[in-house]
Amino acid sequence: MSEVPQKIGPYRVLQKLGAGGMGEVFLAHDERLDRRVAIKRIRPDAVISPQRRERFRREARLAARLSHPAIIQVHDILEDGDLDYIVMEFVDGTSLRDLADAGPLPVPRALELARELADGLDAAHREGIVHRDFKSENVLITSSGRPKITDFGIAKRLFAQDHAEESLTGDHTVLGTCRSMSPEQARGESVDHRTDLFAFGVLLYEILAGSSPFAGDSSLATLNRVIQLRQKPLAEVNPEVPEPLSRLVDHLLEKDPLLRPRSAGEVRRDLERLAFSTREPGTETSVEPILRPPSRVVQPLDPEEVVLSAGRQTWPTTLSTLRRRPLAAVVVLLALLAVGGLAGRFAFRPPREPLSVAVLPSQISDPAAAGELHLLAAGVDTALLRGLTSLEDISPRDVREIGPGIVSPVPAARAAGADEVVSSRLDCRPDACRVSLRRLRGADGTTLWAESFDVPTDDFHLVANAVTVQIQRGYDGHAVREGTPALDVSSEDLKAFLRLRERFLSGRDVDLGPLLEELAKVRRSSPRFLDVYLLEADVARHRFYDSRDPADLDREFELIRQARKLAPNDPQPLFVLFDAALAARRLDEAGEALAELEELVPGDVKTQDKQAFLLREQGQIERAIAVLRSAARRSPSWRRLVNLARLEYQNGNIAEARAHLEHLLKISPGNFEGLSLLAQVELTNGSPERAARLYEQIVRKSPTLSELSNLGLAYFLLGRYSDAAARFRAVTAQEPRNPFYTLNLADAYFLMGNRAEANELYRKVLDLIAADPTATGPQFLTVKAQALAHLGEGPRAAEAVLEALHLAPDNASVRYEASLVYALLGEDNSALANVDKSLGLGYEPRWFTFPWFQTLSQNPKFQTLLEKHAKTKRER
Repeated sequence: MSEVPQKIGPYRVLQKLGAGGMGEVFLAHDERLDRRVAIKRIRPDAVISPQRRERFRREARLAARLSHPAIIQVHDILEDGDLDYIVMEFVDGTSLRDLADAGPLPVPRALELARELADGLDAAHREGIVHRDFKSENVLITSSGRPKITDFGIAKRLFAQDHAEESLTGDHTVLGTCRSMSPEQARGESVDHRTDLFAFGVLLYEILAGSSPFAGDSSLATLNRVIQLRQKPLAEVNPEVPEPLSRLVDHLLEKDPLLRPRSAGEVRRDLERLAFSTREPGTETSVEPILRPPSRVVQPLDPEEVVLSAGRQTWPTTLSTLRRRPLAAVVVLLALLAVGGLAGRFAFRPPREPLSVAVLPSQISDPAAAGELHLLAAGVDTALLRGLTSLEDISPRDVREIGPGIVSPVPAARAAGADEVVSSRLDCRPDACRVSLRRLRGADGTTLWAESFDVPTDDFHLVANAVTVQIQRGYDGHAVREGTPALDVSSEDLKAFLRLRERFLSGRDVDLGPLLEELAKVRRSSPRFLDVYLLEADVARHRFYDSRDPADLDREFELIRQARKLAPNDPQPLFVLFDAALAARRLDEAGEALAELEELVPGDVKTQDKQAFLLREQGQIERAIAVLRSAARRSPSWRRLVNLARLEYQNGNIAEARAHLEHLLKISPGNFEGLSLLAQVELTNGSPERAARLYEQIVRKSPTLSELSNLGLAYFLLGRYSDAAARFRAVTAQEPRNPFYTLNLADAYFLMGNRAEANELYRKVLDLIAADPTATGPQFLTVKAQALAHLGEGPRAAEAVLEALHLAPDNASVRYEASLVYALLGEDNSALANVDKSLGLGYEPRWFTFPWFQTLSQNPKFQTLLEKHAKTKRER
């Protein structure tokens, strides 16, 4: 044990406070400023290597940069021979660990401490400093009850200015306390501020549960649990913890750092909302935490993203993306960590951004040619996509991502957000075709490579193989992905597959049952043909949207399993798996599929799209928007822009949504989905007259159910209730099990004065929701609440709307429909609060002119709110 010095520089030592792995801490008196200070030094009996000494000094330099009430302040740095000292603010109190050892803290107290700690971490992270050993022992509680973060002894400077400093960060060794480590830290990988967020999640769990989520019987067991184990939700451990807080802790404890919150500042804001919502009744109106935003206005089906439309619902997903590593490998890794860290690891490198390549539809020399030549051209397109997918660092875009009617390279590249374009042309004689392939620069159409070759017209397999080989040669700088399967399918089966694929993608109503059986015949005949597994899986999922039969999803997952067995390194089955998991609400599997995609095709912007959909399902719509904006900057395709505009529109970012839709229509003029969403924006936040004109134009071209329904809503706003009812009747005749369409028809009858028919339909709405096990989101809850309110079942209606607000407090449609329900129930104060909120989120005052707001119209506060928001809009 080292001796306690009497003096350290100008400071008189009073006593020794404690010792750690490399330092001792003394209480001293600063006689110049008449204050007590804490002084830390490296223990004299410790081995003092130059690296350790430099790390100690760096701790002082880092900590001295920080000036925040929740961080211990560094006053001075001293050197005495071989010894170094840091003079710090002295905190007369106890550690948070000691406080938590007495049992779980009350939720309000824990939230109070957590908000201040999150603010302190945010201040450190904004300075580029990561603590890397953030735990309850390193938080001191002052006598006044305020928390102070201490011991930045193994903190590292982000964005290090030179290699010498970076070499001291210890990325190749395991630093920190086992139970508070992040998985990436436990594996000896590079860390950033998100490792502190994981540790913050552990700290919150401990002070609220009274126990650690990962602590095991040994360091090895603890590390194993950190890497492998999903913690039991806090709300199950401590029933006093509200569900939103439990979800926030789960969010912090995501195994994949990409799925954690973006920053400590974001966590602090979430904690502030939670603290506000847990105040004692009678203080102020509570503000519930975030979750997911849907829309009352029906959106057209987009298989690439989340939609509630025409009874076919694709759902985005959430949660753990930790790949399930073999246990033996984990044990070996942990054994290495236990004996002092990994000797080395791959250096971190940003992933190389893949080259995005759009595939134009094949052109035929004789456009009037019928029958199998068009099928052969479709086979060429499929083979080009297959060949590009097989290459490393290439992200292909098919014709659906270009959009209809675009055949020129530069517009195609612009519409698909692609770097390059591949075009193909077939010049055919009766027995053979000359296939011409070109690789073109997207910016100006310059030819980068070209090849022509002859193929027979009666051997689809030979044609597909030839095209695949040639396009791989055209991109000879890109290696063929290891494990890419050969095209193992007979010519007749390939021809049948192309016909079935064309039928499915035609957009016309197709009986999916017979289609599935025909695909199954092809699969049984050519059991090593990957594409048929993926198409059959896709068709099974779409049939599930109609049937709600879990057997369809079971079939899809089995097909994907077989596809992955055939092609374990092909990204296509993983993209299909992600979508399947969304539809099935298998959230962990969707997250794991995304993690594998990020590993298999790092930097691919399409995985960024998927991440945005996952964040959206988590209720983190602002993060989802940020991710999609980043993706759109990298690759501003029309599809990405429409998805981004839809998210912005749902979040009340109307100006941004309009701007992105205008950009979309410039790069893809006449784009159906862009026009449809613009009509939707006009319907809810613009001119109903223009919305009606747009929908009438759209319906003439493509009378889809969602467009017909929204045309009915436009008539609704214009007071044309009988016209609206006619449209809703047409829609419900085709989709009798859709509660949203049924509610719209009920409302039309209500406003036409047909109360008996309206009430019958309101009861049907409740029956439809009760019969659908997937009808659990906030949008279903607000629809249920409206039907109940119209039927006079006030308590049940209030319960449903409160649950919807709890799930999606910042969603404009949920807030609007909550105001409608409360107005029907005569709860004026609650109605006014939600009127104010929905107006602030972008709803137009005209939406509050319907008869159900009649009781509010006599309230001066209601008129004031409408006038205030109308004035704000004019001033903009």
